Amino acid sequence: MRRGLMRRDESELPQGVLMERIAGLRAVMSRGGLDGFIFYTNLVQPSAVTYLTGFTPYWSDGLLLVPRSGAPVFATALSKRVANWISSTNPVSEIVNTPRPGDAVGRRLAADGCRRVGVLELDRLPGGLYDEIAGAAPAVELIDGSAGFASLRQRIDGAERRLIAHADALAVAALAQVDPDRAANAGAVAGLVEMQARLQGAEEAYIAAAPNLAAEARMIRVSGALPLADRFALRASIAYKGSWVRRTRTFAKHAAGRQAVAHADAWFEKMVHAIAADQSVGAQIAGRINELPGATLTGWMAERSIGSYPLQAVASARAPDRDRIPAGGFMVLTIELILDGLPWLGAAPAFA
Repeated sequence: MRRGLMRRDESELPQGVLMERIAGLRAVMSRGGLDGFIFYTNLVQPSAVTYLTGFTPYWSDGLLLVPRSGAPVFATALSKRVANWISSTNPVSEIVNTPRPGDAVGRRLAADGCRRVGVLELDRLPGGLYDEIAGAAPAVELIDGSAGFASLRQRIDGAERRLIAHADALAVAALAQVDPDRAANAGAVAGLVEMQARLQGAEEAYIAAAPNLAAEARMIRVSGALPLADRFALRASIAYKGSWVRRTRTFAKHAAGRQAVAHADAWFEKMVHAIAADQSVGAQIAGRINELPGATLTGWMAERSIGSYPLQAVASARAPDRDRIPAGGFMVLTIELILDGLPWLGAAPAFA
């Protein structure tokens, strides 16, 4: 089933869009005086390579080299048996199947006469791959290029926005399957949400729960028959064609609590759709909390894809330094309230 979902669809992510993204990266490289840019990718760190190539490596790790000119090089330890499939989902790169990806990239850098090469999240590059690159290209200086790549990811293009919106629709529909009156245990409910998301086309679906909000608001991954209390929350992290969102919903089993939760849901959706660009997100949230009587804001977090991880925190109530979403940008906004004496949790994508 997953293999079918991973087929490339030109209508969803045109090759021309990928070429524009690579051109944007090369502009960043030029400003930084870089001769190339290297990206490491694996199952949990796929986002930068997916953004540039459309390819997500599900079974192995690999390295993507974007040189100053010419086709990018994707070197992977995956066997040649899947080379045709990789090429079909990664139309912009030369594919190199080798047990030593770092050596292949290093030899290419040396052949091109590269001197300064950026690496996304250099401190997370596996030591073995670093040694292979340095051994094959000893004259090359590897520098951390994370800030430059993050600047490229401040804004999203139309194709990415549509993929994010589709992933969000999958998350909304999956969470809508939950009937709090029939929800007996967290494991069964999480399984239901994941099943619905995957049946509708999600490539990945990670479901977490706060089974008893009266006791604790912390989200956990569950698989067993953990009982659900009168008020609980579920979080669905969903990927579609490499684009990720998170949706969190709070559920109540009794009518009074259900009404309060519905009011908070409506307030949250209105607030998320009204987030303005280039203004403090924290200030905007605080400025609208009085529109929800009886609610107290206890925390918030903003996440974006700015590196190799699908979504990573860029600001929060405790660290609000980068809490502005640029025009044309995107974030997942998570909010925690106290409502009727109990926590309420919500998360949804916000576009500016």
